[in-house]
Amino acid sequence: MHDRFGIVRVLAKRLPLRDFITAASLAIAPFSAFLYSNREYMGMGDIWLYPVVLVGVIVTFGAPAFFLVGRTWGSRVCLILGWGVFALFLYRDIGKVVDRYLAFTGVSSELGWLVVLGVGAFVIFKLADRPRVLLAGLLFSVSLALLPLMQYGFVKMFSETESADRSAVTSSEAWSFKPDIYYLVLDGLARADVLDEVYGVDVAAFTEILQRDGFVVADRALGAHPLTWLSVPAVLEQEYQAHPGRRGRPATHSRSNGIMSGNNRTHEELTEQGYRFVTATEDEAPFCDLNLSPIRERTTCLVQGNSMDAAIRVRLVEMTPLLGLANRGIFPGLLSRWLTAEDLRPTRDSEAVQAFLVDDLLDVVQSVKTNHEGIPIFVLAHLMYPHPPFTLDSECEPSSHPGFRPSFDSWDDLVGLKMGVACTQKQILELIERVESDAVIVLQSDHGPGLGLLRTGTEVDVEEVPIEDLWVRASVFSAVRLPAKCRDWVSDTYAGVNTFRVILGCLSGKARTLEPVSSFWTWYGDDRTVVDLTDRLRLYESAANSD
Repeated sequence: MHDRFGIVRVLAKRLPLRDFITAASLAIAPFSAFLYSNREYMGMGDIWLYPVVLVGVIVTFGAPAFFLVGRTWGSRVCLILGWGVFALFLYRDIGKVVDRYLAFTGVSSELGWLVVLGVGAFVIFKLADRPRVLLAGLLFSVSLALLPLMQYGFVKMFSETESADRSAVTSSEAWSFKPDIYYLVLDGLARADVLDEVYGVDVAAFTEILQRDGFVVADRALGAHPLTWLSVPAVLEQEYQAHPGRRGRPATHSRSNGIMSGNNRTHEELTEQGYRFVTATEDEAPFCDLNLSPIRERTTCLVQGNSMDAAIRVRLVEMTPLLGLANRGIFPGLLSRWLTAEDLRPTRDSEAVQAFLVDDLLDVVQSVKTNHEGIPIFVLAHLMYPHPPFTLDSECEPSSHPGFRPSFDSWDDLVGLKMGVACTQKQILELIERVESDAVIVLQSDHGPGLGLLRTGTEVDVEEVPIEDLWVRASVFSAVRLPAKCRDWVSDTYAGVNTFRVILGCLSGKARTLEPVSSFWTWYGDDRTVVDLTDRLRLYESAANSD
């Protein structure tokens, strides 16, 4: 027994904990920063495996080095491995610096990254035997890894989830007619005229079918805001979520996530009327984060799909040079498929989880109806078919079209976009055919497609974005089926904050005051500036239609 403890002590001396912590912290740092910057879309459970695997690689190769080549050389191997992982995720940032400040030299971003990688490795090699330098490196790397995690924890701990004062709008008087209500969030679906003019997709036959079935199609609808986390809360809370001037937009998504999960004016009034709720989405947050919802006991969630997992992996790989190398065919096929998240793409032969379809949704609705007979249902379904990545074809089967990229930014996949629009139409028509004929149905996109400068989620100056790009993003598909007596309440700009003001006014028999229709614009990034683009969009729209 004594010999065993002696061996452990020897091993502990030969494996300096400090160097392993430094290397592990360098490997973890890019992921902690990524988690914090994307904290409203993902949680720690979505990415924990990536840093764990990389730290495992460092330990696997670093530990034997201490025994084979000694403490100093082992320290060098371990720290250079940690630096290599850290530098790997600096690739895009270094490229931006080179392109911006060294473009006149003709130096490529790849060469610039290799120089930084080599210089860093050389410095570590030369200084790995100096205790003070190693201590400074430890403090630096641990700070890089822990500070974003501490910020992430702080934000999560103090998330805003309080309810607003809604007494001015809600009413507790019982309605005489309580139909089922279906609110389909058609993520990224363009308005009919935008689809025709910009993408060459004619949906006239589809809108004619809707109109014959009692729908009113708002052919001049604008979204309240151009981002899902603001536009959907604006619909459910029946108020704009971002305002020009000092008030700006919310600092975080925390309150918005609560609103989308049920802490809103619309759900509150429907709860008073005895409704139960079904929410369908591909990812639990933000629509099914029931910890933020006051109606969790009355809500059933359908969470099905893995496009978020694929998008996270692709976004991480895009930070490195690995994606470019995979696209050039340098890596073996299996590794290339993993790097491009092809293994998470649903196909007819794979076991990857496919996004829910209307059939899945209605199965859940029927189950709730069976368990709560005679109770009206409010269904909120977040449909990702018209939004990248376009994983389904025109028949809503797993797509195998060329040019597919498992990224939320692949709006330039026009083949996939057209198939996504066709699949969306197919699912909507199936739902209309199968639900009760008196059900209220809202078909409304949260925003339009990303075009030009707005194709990706990078921060931009709104004043520098071409008006066509803004118009495409701001114009939303919007249609609603109401009882016949209320259909003339629906204007050609019906959308946004007035969506449920009109519906609940109709069902309660008391018309609600409508808000002026506006498009308050804000974009990704930390800039909280909000711009009212309504007049500019309408002016462009008039000129485009006159042509």
